[in-house]
Amino acid sequence: MTVPDAEPAALRAAVEAWERGEVEGRDLADDGRRRLVRIESPAGALVVKLFRPDRAHPVLARLKRLVGRSPAQKERRALGALHDAGVPVPQPVSLPGAARGAAERLATLHLEGASLLDALPSDAAERRSLLEDVGGAVRRLHEAGFAHRDLHAGNVWVSDGRAVLLDLQRAGPGSQVARARDLAWLDFSLWRRLSRPDRVRLRAAALGLKPPFDAAARLRLRSVGEAAGRRAEEHARSRTRRCLREGRRFARASHGDQTGFRLRELGAEQLTRILDAHAEALGAGDTRVLKDDGRSRITTLSDDGLAAVIKESPARTLGRALADALRGTAGRRAWFGGHGLEARGIGAARPLAFLERRRLGVPVTSLVVLEDLRPAEPADTSTLEPSAVVEACARLAQALHRRGVDHGDLKASHIYVRAEAEGIETRLLDLDGVRFRGRLDDERRLRALAQLNASLPDRFPDAARHSAFRRYAGALPFRCGTRSALQQVITRSLARHHRWSGAHCADTTRKRN
Repeated sequence: MTVPDAEPAALRAAVEAWERGEVEGRDLADDGRRRLVRIESPAGALVVKLFRPDRAHPVLARLKRLVGRSPAQKERRALGALHDAGVPVPQPVSLPGAARGAAERLATLHLEGASLLDALPSDAAERRSLLEDVGGAVRRLHEAGFAHRDLHAGNVWVSDGRAVLLDLQRAGPGSQVARARDLAWLDFSLWRRLSRPDRVRLRAAALGLKPPFDAAARLRLRSVGEAAGRRAEEHARSRTRRCLREGRRFARASHGDQTGFRLRELGAEQLTRILDAHAEALGAGDTRVLKDDGRSRITTLSDDGLAAVIKESPARTLGRALADALRGTAGRRAWFGGHGLEARGIGAARPLAFLERRRLGVPVTSLVVLEDLRPAEPADTSTLEPSAVVEACARLAQALHRRGVDHGDLKASHIYVRAEAEGIETRLLDLDGVRFRGRLDDERRLRALAQLNASLPDRFPDAARHSAFRRYAGALPFRCGTRSALQQVITRSLARHHRWSGAHCADTTRKRN
């Protein structure tokens, strides 16, 4: 949409009338730093973005504004240059004056539509067409010599079936590295919603590549995927660290002489009730107690519609207490592991809170409050179709190992499964042994797969195990080769003398003979 020459004055007048309080505006968003307001005018709807001053660094913010480098000034210049170059961005409207109060302002024409994730069509052909258009918009941005520097699915708007790029306050002339990072970050933001072929189609459109792809084109496409993987790990590490800091999602928690953290959605009063009920159940020894053997004390409770499991772990010995002082208590590790898995898109029982008690700085006990996964069932006793359960467990192992996650005790009893419309959903328990290593060597992967295989009883078909393993090895190859890796998994599984006998496995028979 382009404003005719006669109309800019009317648009500017509408903004000024709103600033004087003569025209109502409708808030669209407000993240504390920027506020978006929609204003109606006879010449069309406008979006005014108010940039609040940086109160943490007021002197630096003032200097940036003096030299024309404030976020509002940078976005205004980028929008003007990109709009003139034919890049699909909102059309800026020139405004006289500096700001409303202390906040700088920027106005653009309002575009009806939805964000990319909300606008993705269910029809495959329509979705492919839209993704190619998104890629084309990114290509035009880069051909204009710009890098976005904050390009993700939330900053792509779909209006009248066409992609428009938003939030350009960081945009500016960019190097090839910066433009490559744009595409990698966009690709990463679509991981959970798009299949790999759809993401490759978007990459190809952004890079100006057309199938069939030659070796050089495949290398360029693969490099984007690898960069997206690195971005995913950076993002996951950042989000995981936040669970040990107060912020929008997390708050400090206390109960008696115990301290820790909780999700803000779990109120302090409700947490107190849950912990009091946990102590009461342990004292009464009633049916709410699932385990109390000296190593751990586990109860299951319900409060105001919230079903939770509380796992308390005493240090037991001075050596273990000193070790926990270095590595973190079991409750802290489960809290960190659960939120780390969530940040990586891997299903687990969500930690709601953790607390620990210390004496002279040494932890003596800790607990974690987890969501109760029931009515989901442990994989080893599931009533779902056995072959489908094996496949679901293998997909979970693949997701863990692709993201460099070592669960530490990957057994079927620690994987809860539930039938969903899209297939079997898997969620992990026993999170205090989870480690985020960045990359797993073959030894750790083979050990985890053998433990998982050994924990599945014989009623889970060996043919399904073989099929699932080969798909896993196809996605995450072993240095020693698929055949050798399979034999190692079998040998290690049998050595565990757990729940799988291997009696019907042809590979086991050949090895024994």
